[in-house]
Amino acid sequence: MRITTMMQNTQLLRNLRNNNSEILDWQNKLATGQKISKPSDDPVGIGYQMRYTTDLARNEQYLSNAKTGYGWLSQTDSVLQQANSVLQRLNTITNQAANGTITPEVREQIRLEVLQLREQMVSIGNSTYDGRHIFNGQKTDVKPYDPATAATDDTDMGVYYLNVSPSVTVAVSLPGEQVFGEAGAADNIFKMFDDIAQQLADDDQTALSGSLDDIGSAIERISFNLAEVGARMNRFELIENRIADEKVSLTTLKSAVADVDMADAIVQLQLQQNVLQASLSVGARVSQMSLLDYIR
Repeated sequence: MRITTMMQNTQLLRNLRNNNSEILDWQNKLATGQKISKPSDDPVGIGYQMRYTTDLARNEQYLSNAKTGYGWLSQTDSVLQQANSVLQRLNTITNQAANGTITPEVREQIRLEVLQLREQMVSIGNSTYDGRHIFNGQKTDVKPYDPATAATDDTDMGVYYLNVSPSVTVAVSLPGEQVFGEAGAADNIFKMFDDIAQQLADDDQTALSGSLDDIGSAIERISFNLAEVGARMNRFELIENRIADEKVSLTTLKSAVADVDMADAIVQLQLQQNVLQASLSVGARVSQMSLLDYIR
């Protein structure tokens, strides 16, 4: 096969172009930190990268939901603790009022305090988390209790759920009637406040003594709901930890497929630069040789 000078020059240029292409490729990998910049770089790897990216995005949403659920329940726990404190205070002053030795003036002061405690309980019933009412089921944008009619206000009995995996949802809300009693029922907490205020106005010692049992039942109901909220908080905490572990695992898998090994990339870049230098050196010698060198 006859080798001409043009063929040598063409091959030299082709080799130089390939060397420069390799150098540019490794420079891009070092600059971006990614092994795959286009599907042709690794057709199989790009599939895994896209899957891991999708899984990580979904994982991030589930983690956000778990944190939201835990925050919602933490707020619920806090307001239920407040409700328990209000009922404990109501129990104390009602017990005091049931004592027939107090004066009418003291009884009136207690009645006024009962009304203040009722307002506080209504405020608790209208508590929100991130702008959403926590005791109105799925109607989180609607205030469940009106101060004037709280004892007979119906609340939504739906439950607000959050997705924490493709197949798992966890309840975060408590229906208001589960906490404060059914609208208009004898065990409704707001009705109990109204009744006690009226009993104080009527100086009904017998009824006041009976109301102490109602207060005790209300405290037990709040305690039951506190226990349920605590159990849900524990579950969300476990779910959050599991999702965080999955995120680390997915990130590691994605990194193995898509992230460049910096040390290896630096070595490869230096190697390609050395190859280019050698190619240029050889090319300089080849280009000096022609037929004229042998005619002298």
